[in-house]
Amino acid sequence: MSNPSRKSQIILMTCFLAVIAGVPATQTCIELARHERVQATDVFRYQPTAKNLRQFEHTLEEKSWFQQQLRPQLQHFLFATLRDTGAKGVLGRNHWLFYRPDLRYLVEPDRLEAGTGDSKWVQPPERSTHRQSVQKEILRFRDQLKERGITLVVMPVPGKPSVYPDQVTRRETGRQRQFRSPTLELLDELQRQGVATVDLFAAFQTARSGTDPLYLAHDTHWTPLGAQLAAQAVADKLRDLNFTPAIRKEFRTQRVMVARWGDILDMMQIPGLRRTFAAETEECLQVLDPTFGPLLPGASDRPGTYCYPGQQAAVLVLGDSFCRIYQFPEPQSLGEMPGAAAMGRPGESGAKRLLPGSAGFISHLALALKSPVDAIVSDGGAATDVRLKLSTNPEILDGKRVLVWEFVERDIALGAQGWEEVALPTKLQ
Repeated sequence: MSNPSRKSQIILMTCFLAVIAGVPATQTCIELARHERVQATDVFRYQPTAKNLRQFEHTLEEKSWFQQQLRPQLQHFLFATLRDTGAKGVLGRNHWLFYRPDLRYLVEPDRLEAGTGDSKWVQPPERSTHRQSVQKEILRFRDQLKERGITLVVMPVPGKPSVYPDQVTRRETGRQRQFRSPTLELLDELQRQGVATVDLFAAFQTARSGTDPLYLAHDTHWTPLGAQLAAQAVADKLRDLNFTPAIRKEFRTQRVMVARWGDILDMMQIPGLRRTFAAETEECLQVLDPTFGPLLPGASDRPGTYCYPGQQAAVLVLGDSFCRIYQFPEPQSLGEMPGAAAMGRPGESGAKRLLPGSAGFISHLALALKSPVDAIVSDGGAATDVRLKLSTNPEILDGKRVLVWEFVERDIALGAQGWEEVALPTKLQ
């Protein structure tokens, strides 16, 4: 080997090692200069289990200076030149954006649940798939509620690509009715097991033939029309179950315009996207109680919880951000009310606002039933977190006859907290 060639190899190898070592060395210097704990030492602080190592990796990525400072600029360059939307978003047709986990759920097979043990050598004798595990937990929750005289109604919400596959790719144009989400298999099995379910897939497939879209183009969530159709579908299901509210209420409505930037734009973390994707202006139908006004959480309500004031509701909703949108406070960056000041509650910080408030699924379910509805909502936490909140709130189950459990379909396989077993709160005497 010639001497110049060997020198080139040494230089190349030295540069390669410098790049590898430079990132952690720079990060360590930055953390020491800020008088922070060196994150890299966390690997020695905890037992090296799979869970702890994944958490260690996540923390390193979250705290990385390069991630915070350089990645957005690189992503902006890649989007401007190659239309690369990064790890969270997928650019579809007609400037529609899709959340990548929504697409992953539809195309990836139903996988086995991860083992609970930390050792790779210990294998449980039987392991269920994600869908089987979810089904088992829903049946367990159904039985828990049945002991209290409460009927469970399960409503998985279709992800946007399940309803609009033709906006993902041109190949699905004209074939969208042939597309079948794997969630329908879960619904079929739950129905065979006697669980009351709401099939939004069929309802949305029928309604999408209209001119008004059911999902926001740049957001993971439904439009106000989608929320209203879902509320009406649940009300129709409860009538089929011969549910008659003991308390009748007459609500009034008013129309409010809202300009929204999609949450997918925020998750992509690419600077300057609002110059490429304009805000979507939506007309919301706000539901108002003649006495109390908007159906909004009060100062005494727990975070993410709404209890109808003064009267005992017979219906409780557990849900995620599909129940929160248009209904509860949300990040201010997601939108504004054109031509009017944003509505807010006394004492609420400026980082939150209501857009417009009391115009989401929960209020429209109350409107359709003409009866009060209580709710527990957790963004991304409809699988387990809402049930954990319920487990510490025995008062909210008092007088309930129906519990509507809403969750977005991707959580069946990709839910952040999984589907843990959670006990109901102790029954009040």
